Amino acid sequence: MSPFPAHGRTNDQRLAEDLAAQAGRLLTDLRVSRIDPDELGEFAESEAKSVICDRLAVARPDDVVYGEWDPDARARLDAERVWFVDPLDGVRSYCIEGRPDWAVHIALWAKDPEGVGEITACAIAMPAYGRVLTGRGATTYQPVSIIRGPRPGPLVPPREDDRLRIAVSESDPPVFAEELAESLDASLARLGSGGGKTATVVEDECDAYIHASGHHQWDSAATYGVVRQRGLHASRLDGSELVYNVEEIEYPDLLVCKQNVADTILEAVAKYV
Repeated sequence: MSPFPAHGRTNDQRLAEDLAAQAGRLLTDLRVSRIDPDELGEFAESEAKSVICDRLAVARPDDVVYGEWDPDARARLDAERVWFVDPLDGVRSYCIEGRPDWAVHIALWAKDPEGVGEITACAIAMPAYGRVLTGRGATTYQPVSIIRGPRPGPLVPPREDDRLRIAVSESDPPVFAEELAESLDASLARLGSGGGKTATVVEDECDAYIHASGHHQWDSAATYGVVRQRGLHASRLDGSELVYNVEEIEYPDLLVCKQNVADTILEAVAKYV
């Protein structure tokens, strides 16, 4: 049974969306501030993390908050509720003027009455677009008027044909990406952040997102929640399930895609994993 309600949004889901939106607004403002460009990414990520953690400390004081600032924290393993937070996904893109492919990830892992834990609330803010992606749809939180400069277009150019389109990392794509694309007669779209690549699949700009250079639980928890709630596919490249709030901090790979191409891609990628 899905941990998400059949109708409406839980208070936790509303909080996840609000946290992602608030951090996104802060990051949008900091991006055009007079902070030294060499310090912008680290400073902005720290400020966004503080806003999120401060809000959670008040709104959910008994919950554990987990992210890259304390990767070895073990209190989460015994907790009933854990918030997985990536306050600025795609720091490199964020620091490049005009790049829209950066995001804020928020996800809540919680146990049900039977003690089974799952992602129960999730949000990915795409601040350059003024919207937050959730399992139920894209919710606009920022009016266009506060987005400085021209409003960006799609994350990737419009499709020119009906071939599969696969999103991969711009800086560290899978070593087999070109060969895989050729075998599938697919094109590749290269983007900076995991949230951005996830958004291309959710928004039907790409058919799949493949990642093969490792990701931490806080990097992909929100992606997993949003994608699965949208009825899309999310798994390891060998097809195995992604499970959160476990001992293992980092997973080696990730596949996000439409359900109708999942088997085709898993079969094609099997020889590389």
